[in-house]
Amino acid sequence: MVRPKPAPPTPEPGAVEAPAEDTSAEPDEPDTLSKATGWLRRSLNLGKKTDSQPEPDASEPVSVPEEEPTQVMSLFDIEEAERVATQKPRTQRAPIRFVLKFSHGPQITVGEMPGIIGVKPVSDQDSSDLQRITVDDDTDTVAPEHLEFGVKNGVFWVKDLKTVNGTVVEEPGARALQCIPYDAYSLVRGSTVTLGSLSFTLH
Repeated sequence: MVRPKPAPPTPEPGAVEAPAEDTSAEPDEPDTLSKATGWLRRSLNLGKKTDSQPEPDASEPVSVPEEEPTQVMSLFDIEEAERVATQKPRTQRAPIRFVLKFSHGPQITVGEMPGIIGVKPVSDQDSSDLQRITVDDDTDTVAPEHLEFGVKNGVFWVKDLKTVNGTVVEEPGARALQCIPYDAYSLVRGSTVTLGSLSFTLH
């Protein structure tokens, strides 16, 4: 014998019936943004914990290493650093040599060290930064310190030291020129320099 199902209870007048829960719906899925963030963290290995580097405790203050202060550089330092960075290494230059061939026979080789030519003999009191060339003059026309010489930018120069008989220079193919005292005269190889009764050719 089949028993009839009991009739649903009738709501009382004035009561609001609560909606029935839908039990057929599936449970809520995680938010799409949460899914993407989790995938990104797994891809970048941000969520992986290692034994050597445990995750810091949020309650403890995190120590940040102090950075070294930036060194203040002047404009000169910056330009100098750029010049050194772009400058090509210089090859070692061979020392410059000149040969003075005197009319009375001697030949003297000089370098870039400045010097003085005259009849004054070399003494212990002479400066080590100055080369002294002593010449013999029987005519007494060469002063004790007659001529100063040196090299500037690879060019040989001479200077008369206000002598009585003076100094004359003559370059190849040019006329002879009387030197003004204490003025420097640049010479090319093959030039002739006359001091008193003596002279030498620059080679």
